[in-house]
Order: sequence, then structure tokens, then C-alpha cells
Amino acid sequence: MRKSLLTVVATMLLLFCSNVVFGFDPMGPPKAMLAKGQPSFGLEYLYSKMQIKMGGPTFGPFGLSKVDIEDVEINKIYANFGYGFTDRWEVFARLGVAALDVDQGENIDNFSSLIGNSDDLSLAIGAGTRATFFEWENISVGMLAQISFVPFENFNGNSGTQIGGVPATLDTEIYMTEVQIALGPTWNCTEYLSIYGGPFLHLIDGVADLTATFSGFPLADSVGIRQTAIFGGYIGASVRLFESPNINCNVEFQATEHGHALAIQLAISP
Repeated sequence: MRKSLLTVVATMLLLFCSNVVFGFDPMGPPKAMLAKGQPSFGLEYLYSKMQIKMGGPTFGPFGLSKVDIEDVEINKIYANFGYGFTDRWEVFARLGVAALDVDQGENIDNFSSLIGNSDDLSLAIGAGTRATFFEWENISVGMLAQISFVPFENFNGNSGTQIGGVPATLDTEIYMTEVQIALGPTWNCTEYLSIYGGPFLHLIDGVADLTATFSGFPLADSVGIRQTAIFGGYIGASVRLFESPNINCNVEFQATEHGHALAIQLAISP
């Protein structure tokens, strides 16, 4: 047991030290959900809206100020695969697609309104781990740590673009990874219903590659993306729909000072 907990802590540190972080992902209960040797398969959906900080790019003589981008909307759909290494520790991997939209109306006074929408769905991948620290009667206390990566490309720049008062087109590529670390309790209300939640750590450190084209002449720059809120909280409910095979449905709400998300998970384990 001690060796397993040390492995979990090492995994948390590895995720925490990743250098490109962005957004939300479905979390679920902060405890191990699978028995030793038990696999699982599931589907997940998440909608999120948040504020992010983006550095100011420089295109030749045109230097733009850093901005707070309002109402960045992200939709994600995942297939999730999990495996229990012990009764108190499991790992999971994700594969899916994501789409990002920057609200033009909410950012009309800064250059981010020129970014537009991602034209294609982007590949989204991720992985994570859950661990149960201790249990007492119907209450478990544990943690969850997860990481994901999405490259958003092929944005449709908004028409009528001007940079420094000069007509231009703007091409954008945004590369982001997301890390969340959550701690908290899970209360088994009945045999079929559990309530879970707690605080979580939320970091952002992404990169946006921007290319502005003036009369056929391109100028490029890369800027950083940072979080506007580090800490958040979440609450959710887990309902067992069937026992053989075991099918659970999780519904949860996540929030930070400048963002929120709604997630739904459906997991099947034999």
C-alpha cells in the first residue's frame, strides 16, 4: 500500500510539473472506482467557458497589448479507458475530439476578437490517476490528477480584420495541455447514489502561434497563455444504472473565479 501511494504522489508531481496547461476536463469522484485488475470503458462530454490571459504579439511595427480573453468556449468528447492496479489506485487514458470558440462580441475591444472559430474538430488525448487515501463507513477521501493535450488549428479569422489600422488577415494555432489535481470526499448515500466534490488546482500555460498577413506579406509571432484563476471547486453525483455489467453515470459542475464547466461521464466495468 505504501509503495502504491508513493507511486501516486510521483504521478501527481509529474503532472504538476508539465509546462503547458489549459482548461477543464471531466473529473468524476476523487477516489479509486475500480477493483484490482478490473478494466473500464466509458464516454465523456464536457462544455466549459472561461477567461484566459494572452500575451501581446508583435507584427513588425505593430505591437499589441496583452489581453484577458473573455468567454473562451470549449467542447470535448472522449472515450475513456481505465484499469485498477489495486483496490485503492487506478489509472485511465482518454482519446477524443475538441472544438474551441472565442466570442467576438465579448472581446471586440482587443485583438483576440480577430481569432474566430476553429474550423475543424481537434484530436484530444489525456491520462490520469485516482487514489483512495482512507475510508470510514460510507465516506471515502482521495485524490484525482489528470492531464490532456489538444492542438487547435485551422481557425477562421473574423472578416474585416485590421491591425494597427491596417487591413490584415489573422491565422491562429493554439496548443494546449490541461492539468487538474483534485482532493475531496465521496459520500455513498445509498447503494446506487454517491455525492462527491472538493477543491482542485487549475493551471494554464499554453502557446498561441499567430500569423498576420498584410497585403500578402506574412508576419508571425508566438505568445503565451496563462490562467486567471488557479483554484476552483467542483461537485457531482454518481448514479449506478446497472449492476451486471456495472454501469455508472456521473454528472458534475466545476467552477473557478473566471470559468465554469459541466461534465457528463458514462462508465462500464465488468
